[in-house]
Amino acid sequence: MSKLVIKKHRPLEIILAVVLFSAAISVVIWLLLDANHWRFIKSQLTQSEDSRLLWDVNQSLDIENKQLREQVVILERSTQIDNQAAARLQNDIKGLQDQVYRLKGELEFYEGIMTATTDSKGLNIQGFHIEGADQENLHHFKLVLTNVAKSDKIIEVTMDMSIEGMNEEGSQVLSLDKVITGSKFDREIKFKNFERIEGNLIFPEGFKPSRVVVELRQKGTNRAAVKREFEWPAKKG
Repeated sequence: MSKLVIKKHRPLEIILAVVLFSAAISVVIWLLLDANHWRFIKSQLTQSEDSRLLWDVNQSLDIENKQLREQVVILERSTQIDNQAAARLQNDIKGLQDQVYRLKGELEFYEGIMTATTDSKGLNIQGFHIEGADQENLHHFKLVLTNVAKSDKIIEVTMDMSIEGMNEEGSQVLSLDKVITGSKFDREIKFKNFERIEGNLIFPEGFKPSRVVVELRQKGTNRAAVKREFEWPAKKG
């Protein structure tokens, strides 16, 4: 014979147990979600701090870069000024050197004339001096004639002057009247004891002078013509 067991029905206890279990699960889930939330907030704060630090570093680098660019500009301007001053100084030095060279050559020229004049007699071609000019193929010349005589009588001479040289076709002789510029060449000259003739010579393109030939003939005498040849000075430097 089977036994019938009768249990007391407790619905409130079951409901309470379900509620407590649900509450416990909710608390656990909330705690887990809250921990993740705080970790996310902390991570965001950390990233914000890193971004702020990077921004500060970037700003500092920008400022330093700007200062360096300004210093470079100042140095470039200073270097440019120094280079310009050095170039002007070099030009001044070169100009002074050229001036000293010309003056030294002219001094030697006149010293030679004075020395030669003390030993010469009669009509003579004492010296020929050439100077370069700024313009290409343009040269300034000085020719000195003397007449050492007992009397102070004015003499008349006829002068011929030619320049020998080379061009692409070979040797060439140019007369003074063909190459003198800026003044009229007068072959007839009158003087007493000393005569200096100056002028500018301009040569054709490609002509290289090598020698100057000067010849004087005194009028009213049977004396032979006075002739001298002068080597064209070598180009300086």
